[in-house]
Amino acid sequence: MRKELCFAVMLTSAIFLSDVSNAENIENITPPYTINRCLMRAEELFKTNNYREAIVFYYEGLSMTSNDDIEAKLHFRIGECLEGIRRYEFATYHYKIALKSGKLPDLLKSRAFMKLEHLPEMAQTEEATRLFNSAMEYYKKRNIRAAIDDYLASLRLMPTLMEKNEQGLIEDAVKYLTYLTETRDKEPDRLLKLATMLELRGDIEKSIETLQQLMIIYPDSDEASQAEVKLANFSSRKLSYLETAKPHDAVAEVIKQENVVVFQESFSFTNAGSIAREIENGGFSLRSFNEREGISSNKFEWLSITLGKEPIKRDYLFAASDGIEDNVISFETSNYVYNVSFSDISYTTSYIQDNYTGGKKAVPVFSSVRVLVKIERKY
Repeated sequence: MRKELCFAVMLTSAIFLSDVSNAENIENITPPYTINRCLMRAEELFKTNNYREAIVFYYEGLSMTSNDDIEAKLHFRIGECLEGIRRYEFATYHYKIALKSGKLPDLLKSRAFMKLEHLPEMAQTEEATRLFNSAMEYYKKRNIRAAIDDYLASLRLMPTLMEKNEQGLIEDAVKYLTYLTETRDKEPDRLLKLATMLELRGDIEKSIETLQQLMIIYPDSDEASQAEVKLANFSSRKLSYLETAKPHDAVAEVIKQENVVVFQESFSFTNAGSIAREIENGGFSLRSFNEREGISSNKFEWLSITLGKEPIKRDYLFAASDGIEDNVISFETSNYVYNVSFSDISYTTSYIQDNYTGGKKAVPVFSSVRVLVKIERKY
């Protein structure tokens, strides 16, 4: 028995040493086919729409070449295979690699750009459909909590899914969220989801009440901030509680796109007055004014600037007594970048009646301010 065991150990050692020796010489082993035969087989499979098998040969071809031109075309082909099996995000990745190489022919380059423009939306639609179907499966199993999360996530990615009448899920979700007991840190999220489901059910007043309740009880929570914005948007949007997710801009990762200037103009203020301009979903207003009586009409105490449009805007107020310290102020929304540059800021003194002493007192005022307003549309 002992002799047999010793023989087995010696045999195993011999096999192992043989494997090590073979591993050292593995670089001398040649593949059973050339890269040309490999790619010919890949093309045969690709033309018959057998993308899953074709992609194996294209990947093999990548490992067999160091030619930049061939690698770029192979990445493009791999992208097409992945697109064919509905793996859109992975396809987008390979199209971007092909374009960044700078070696694609012009025809393939234009096709790659076209695909990068549409694939993110297709990927988002695919994910939305998956989440919607997942929500329905959870609902069938009476897992209402998971069903709610996936259902709302699917609507954010693809709002048109609201056209599917899932009244049963909505009714049960309202009941579930109404009677659910949560910890204090999770309670704001419950109220926000309840408001969403109430609005989907058509109970607008109860939905608004729930949002207001959220803002009162949990004013410092992130959900309260969302509730405030959504209430402001309620009158102008069909579904105010669901922030629609925009498809990812894959082209921007390949080519840096600059913002387009939609408005640029200089304005000079030498007295009290106001200027306002509107653009699509945006705009601004400038106003110079006095609060105290007795200041000359060619001077002003205050300059106010409002950038953006309800419900997303920002107000700036500058007093002559404090001065204007920043040369440029900026504000960014989802659509625009606002920049206001100050130049030729002149201060002077105005004398007004002092109600306490009966005499005159000096107050700092602006004599002139020149501003340049520039608005760029974001890509």
